[in-house]
Amino acid sequence: MNKLAVLNKIQSEIITRLKQGLGSMVNEVGLYFGGLENKEVLTKIRKKPAILLTFNQAQINAKGSERLRFELSAGFYVVCISNRITDEPPYPSADINDLVYAVLRLLSGQRLNEELNSFGLQPKTVRPLFISTLDSNTENLDIVAVEFEAVCDIYGIESDHYPEYTTDINNPDYVFSLFAGKHSEAPAQFGSLVLNIKNKSIQN
Repeated sequence: MNKLAVLNKIQSEIITRLKQGLGSMVNEVGLYFGGLENKEVLTKIRKKPAILLTFNQAQINAKGSERLRFELSAGFYVVCISNRITDEPPYPSADINDLVYAVLRLLSGQRLNEELNSFGLQPKTVRPLFISTLDSNTENLDIVAVEFEAVCDIYGIESDHYPEYTTDINNPDYVFSLFAGKHSEAPAQFGSLVLNIKNKSIQN
C-alpha cells in the first residue's frame, strides 16, 4: 500500500474509534490541517468540547535485511478542546482532563484492525497548547494535544516490476489500474510436475 493510502486509513480508523467511543462527551470529532501552529482553527471551533486529529510527520526505514519491506513510523496529534468549566452545569459536561483521559484510554495500544504492529498506537506526549493572543471568545478555552506514534509495515514492488492489474477496489494497487498505469503480468500459476523415472538395472 502506498504511503498516502496507509496514512489516510490510519486517520480514518482513529476518527471512527473516537466518534464511537466518546459518544456525547464531545460535539465534534474531525480532521484538520496545519499542525499545532494552526491557531485559527483551534481557537475558533464552535462545537465544543471537540477533538481534532492532525498528521504530524512520518519516517520510513528499511526493515531488517529484506529489500522489499520497510517500516513506516507516523506521528499524529489528537487535539482536545474544551471550555473551562467554572460552575457546576445542570447536565454532564466533559472538561479537558476528561477528554485527555478518554483519548488515552481509547487509543493507547490499539492496532486499528491490525493495520499497525504489535505495539499499536503508542502515546508519546501530552502537551498543553498556550495561545499567546486570546480574545474574549477564547479566554476560557483549554486546549491539549496528545501525541501518538503509529508504526506499520509497507512493501515495495520487486525490482523492475510494476503493480499487477486488478479490478478489486479494495486492492491497494487498484489506483494504478484505475488510471491505466503500466502493470506487470501475474506470475504463471504452477500447474503440475511430471517426473520420468527410468529404472536402470545394476550389472555385476
